[in-house]
This record gives sequence, structure tokens and C-alpha cells, in this order.
Amino acid sequence: MSPMRSAILFLAGLSAWGCVKARINVVDERTALENQILGSYEELDQDLQLVASVRAVDESGDRKEMPRFSEIRKQAIQARQTQQFQLDDIEELKAAGCLGEAYDGKLAARDCPQRSEPTVQARIERLIEAENAAREVLLQFVVTTSPDLTQDDAAQVRSAYARMNRERARPGQWIQSSDGSWARKPED
Repeated sequence: MSPMRSAILFLAGLSAWGCVKARINVVDERTALENQILGSYEELDQDLQLVASVRAVDESGDRKEMPRFSEIRKQAIQARQTQQFQLDDIEELKAAGCLGEAYDGKLAARDCPQRSEPTVQARIERLIEAENAAREVLLQFVVTTSPDLTQDDAAQVRSAYARMNRERARPGQWIQSSDGSWARKPED
């Protein structure tokens, strides 16, 4: 064999020896669907953990009827949607001085020149009613779905929520202090 031919065969053998074998696994539609189902189950498991944490007995140890978790969650989602929908209107009226954050965690009406117009007064009343109802639903959702809270803790949850709302108020907006007096939130 000629040296040239030997070198070519040697290089061909060496390159064949150095080749990497690729193993290709084809994922079929069934596997993708199985992954989707497993993802859905994980989501349901998270919800089930919340359901399991809801107390089914009252303070005396008697069994109490609990609302279905799906209904509680649905109401809470609707409450948040209500809040998001009217957020711009509330912020506008807070900036105008017509609304403020009360000490009890509720949105409250304030005296302002715009309230003399019947349409503005009706708008303020509608916003206060809807916002305070949404806040109540969300507070109940927190108490009902939190494993370490009972209805006895509702006042404490409300107080913390009220404090958060007052802290989130923008400078110049009305906030009520614990003694019942109202003041505009100062600049930071």
C-alpha cells in the first residue's frame, strides 16, 4: 500500500472514530399533552392546598359549613376586577379632595366643591359603595383562606389593610388618623 493511501485510510479511520453519535428522541404530541395535564394538576394542587387550609370547625370545635373555595376565589377575583376598573376614577376624586382613606379601612367621602354637582355626588356614592364592598370581600377572602387566621383576627386584618391604604395614599390626599381627624398626607 502506498504511503499516501495509508495516510488517507488512517485519517478516515481516525475521523470515524472521533465522530459523535447523535441520539435523537422525538417527542410526540401525547407527551406534550401529558405535560400540559401535569401543569394543570400542579395549579389545582396549589388551589387544593388553600382549600385544605380553610378551617371547617368553629371556635367551639363544632363543624361549620364553609363556602366552596371556587366561590370564594371567584368573588375575590370579581372584587379585584371592580377595584381595577374604578381605580382611575377613585384616584381622580382623591386628587380633587372628594375621597379619602378612612381609619377603618374604608373609602370615605370628603367635602369638595365638585360634590355640589348632582352627577359628581352620585358618582362618588357609587364609587364608595362598590369600592367598600370589594374591600370587604377581599378582607373576608384573606381571613377565610389563610390557615393561621380566624374570624377573631378580622379586626386585626382590617386594621393592617387600613394602614396599608393610608401609607399608599399619595401626598396631598386625605387620610384619617386614629382620633378621627382628617389631614392631607404630607410630602415624603
